Amino acid sequence: MAGPLRSWEDLPLELAGLVLGRLPSHVDRVRFAAVCPKWRSAARQVRLPPPLPLLALKNGTTFYSMPSGEPLRLRFPGCEDGFPTFSREDSDFATASGSWLVYRQFWRLLLVDPFSGATMTLPAQSSVTYKSDVPSVSGYHFEVIKLIVCSSDLIAAPFRAGSSNRIAVCQPGACLWSVAWDLSLWITDMAFYQGKLYALDYGEDLLALDISLDDNTGDPQVARSGQVIKVNNFDDLFLNKFNDPLIFKRMLYLVESGGSLLLVRRSIFHSHVNGKGQIHTFAGLCEPEVAVFEANFAQSRWAKVVI
Repeated sequence: MAGPLRSWEDLPLELAGLVLGRLPSHVDRVRFAAVCPKWRSAARQVRLPPPLPLLALKNGTTFYSMPSGEPLRLRFPGCEDGFPTFSREDSDFATASGSWLVYRQFWRLLLVDPFSGATMTLPAQSSVTYKSDVPSVSGYHFEVIKLIVCSSDLIAAPFRAGSSNRIAVCQPGACLWSVAWDLSLWITDMAFYQGKLYALDYGEDLLALDISLDDNTGDPQVARSGQVIKVNNFDDLFLNKFNDPLIFKRMLYLVESGGSLLLVRRSIFHSHVNGKGQIHTFAGLCEPEVAVFEANFAQSRWAKVVI
């Protein structure tokens, strides 16, 4: 005679750990913990690898959960409908950085951790240090492209300034961004890797940035930069690619993954027709090409990764 059926609530801790270990997304782990108090307790006790990230769309209200790829509209402790719950007025979603959501406000940038509700304030995009020998700097409109939380005392960001990009650093609560005016105008991405800040330019050169503190204010600033990897194929890209009847677009990303610093190159061929801004793709010719390279610091070069 069969014994009484046991409730799912009595799932042993070891088995709960096996189930949770097969749930790589944060959303699924939250759903597991919401089943009952015992499962919630098990979720706190089991040691798990970091979950796969949520992807935030530019509207700040829609997220994608990997690996399912389903769009989600989530409510977090610190956010509701894509805005900070305590400061909805004059807030505009800018970007996401790690576990932080970044909002533009007139007098500052506001960072909110949607899971804990923690906040951090940064200077407004327009609050930057100026340099007298940089022409027309007062006319620049600064826009944050990406935000990197390096530590509790150091925030770094590539800014779009006019037709070029600039690197700026600050500390939370400061009044101004310190802009590295002497660096390349063609910075495309940045990453904080093994305690050091790196920048990638359009020629796929890799720069290492040294940060110091201002003697008067104590604010961080870029002291100097060193070229770690020199590719210098900028001219070749323009001469060879842009003479093609199909217009070439290339996007570069600097990514830390599995303990390595990677360059991800995404290439797209397209042509503008029917007026400015209209993109027409050609079947078989315009599929994006993706290539991945690992930084080999010993040999000062990018090593191609087979994907």
